[in-house]
Amino acid sequence: MKLSFSDTILLVLLVFCSSCSTEETKSTEEIVLTNSSEPISATTPKENRVEEDSVSFVAYKDSVENILKDLKVSEAQAEELSETMSEMIQEVKNLQKSNQNVDAAQSSDYTDDELPKNLSTYLYMKIDSFPQNLLPKNTKQLYVGGASDSEDQYLFGLSNEGNLKKLAKLPTDFRFNSTKKTKSYYKEGKIFICSEESYKATVICGIFSFDLAKNMLTLEDETATDFSVEAIAKAQAALEKGKIVEAVGFYEQVMYPHNYMQVETETIQLLKKTYSVLQQLEKEKNYDSATLVLESVFDFWGTEFLLNIETPEQLQELFKSNNFELSKKEYISILEKYGTLLLQSSNYIDAVKINKKLTQITPTSALAYLQLGNAYYKLERLEDSQSAYRKYKEIMSKTGKKVDKETLAKIEKRLLEK
Repeated sequence: MKLSFSDTILLVLLVFCSSCSTEETKSTEEIVLTNSSEPISATTPKENRVEEDSVSFVAYKDSVENILKDLKVSEAQAEELSETMSEMIQEVKNLQKSNQNVDAAQSSDYTDDELPKNLSTYLYMKIDSFPQNLLPKNTKQLYVGGASDSEDQYLFGLSNEGNLKKLAKLPTDFRFNSTKKTKSYYKEGKIFICSEESYKATVICGIFSFDLAKNMLTLEDETATDFSVEAIAKAQAALEKGKIVEAVGFYEQVMYPHNYMQVETETIQLLKKTYSVLQQLEKEKNYDSATLVLESVFDFWGTEFLLNIETPEQLQELFKSNNFELSKKEYISILEKYGTLLLQSSNYIDAVKINKKLTQITPTSALAYLQLGNAYYKLERLEDSQSAYRKYKEIMSKTGKKVDKETLAKIEKRLLEK
């Protein structure tokens, strides 16, 4: 059934008016954190709203009637406008229905793991495993946190309705770093609240006794665990057993290495052990494991200072000025093995990177130029490949070493390609 033009305009205005009234009412409701168990809500008495709606209805009706008196449109125009307005009314009704569904969903109870969205900025971490029978009345979960990291930190109770209540203030003599919180939990009648110290990997846990009925939280003791020191100890133990990949994994867990370890010393020890492990893997012809070991070692941030070396002079100075357990010759041998294994595993891009590094720090390495030429050729970089092959032949000629016939034939054929 089509509405008359005047009825349509009047109904649209009334629908929009109703929607605006609803939004204005919603915007006045807010949750305020107080020391009471329930939040304060700003609401408007129902009787006043009914009276105001009646006045608004009369005002809008009179306004519409005045507009229609001066409106001159043909019957066809009026019918077209009526159809358009009817569609608009249906869209508004659909929007209102959608908003009602959202409001209903948001008003539902929160599960144990959910947080009220408008309160999430106040919360830092949940206290895990806290017994339900020890919670205050109408409280379903405990949290530790505050409005910001610069403000005092509190123990909060989250009510069944999803509201917060401050239960107790964390003692000021407790070293709690809210920006590096780690965990909080209940154990053996105590609450443990833990955070990491700034610029260290030390985790400080406060051990608290509590009386939630009296809103009391008392610091009884603290524990300090330095996970970086523990990680280094585990890395060194794995290294002794020849478990290179495992050792690198533990080294990677060290935070703020400059505070905890001599990076160069630890890395050289790692490479020294790697050298002996590679020799054993080669005897066993276990090339896959050898490749995995070397990839792990050279992906480790500790080897960066070695890979930054660009000239033979820099390499010589580094090994001369430090009493390394690893010799320069052994380090070059490790790089050569890595370059070869990368090529064999078809990792041509990394093979170029490692073999090119070898040509920089040891320009007389014929193997490095041969491997570099092969890697470039596989990447279809013919000119670069041919340049590396020529350098390889030049070095072999100067040293008087013989080139394998099969290798030489392959090189000569590739040098003729255009």
